[in-house]
Amino acid sequence: MRVRHDTVILERRYVPKGQVIIKEGETGQQAYLIQSGEVGVYIGKEEGQVEIARLGTGQIVGEMAFISDAPRTATVKAVADCNLIVISREQFKEKIKESDPTIRAIVHMLSQRIVESNNVLLNKKSDLQDLKNTSRIIFENILAKLPQNQAWNFQNTVLPHLEALFESIEAFRDRYGDDKE
Repeated sequence: MRVRHDTVILERRYVPKGQVIIKEGETGQQAYLIQSGEVGVYIGKEEGQVEIARLGTGQIVGEMAFISDAPRTATVKAVADCNLIVISREQFKEKIKESDPTIRAIVHMLSQRIVESNNVLLNKKSDLQDLKNTSRIIFENILAKLPQNQAWNFQNTVLPHLEALFESIEAFRDRYGDDKE
């Protein structure tokens, strides 16, 4: 295995807990490798920001700015004091340009798929049926991974509560109405 020594860290940034690192809607020219600390990733909604991810040491945030010239799709805040390594768009492009053409094609294709998936998720209006479908998938995935002796207990313990939740939501919607569907 060949060790490369040509990777130069040009900029480090300290970000205190609570500070915004990336703001949704801005143009992105940088990504950040989290050297220490933890960040929260948030998307804006009418009712406020919703946390969609927590990232920590060794993870990169803001990389979608290199893939798309679209505005940032999320806000990133330090949830603990952070030390970040700044990666510029130019550094990224230079590394990609130096890579194998097949790797460049794969990165481009995966990037496009991620952008498309994010757009679908960000623009999708959820409803009770989406909640039911997602819950059933999660329930069935957990059930499938359990040993036979635990599966029956899991099913008989969790399924009634899950169905009761759906019934409660439907009863609430029937009683108070729901103009959002």
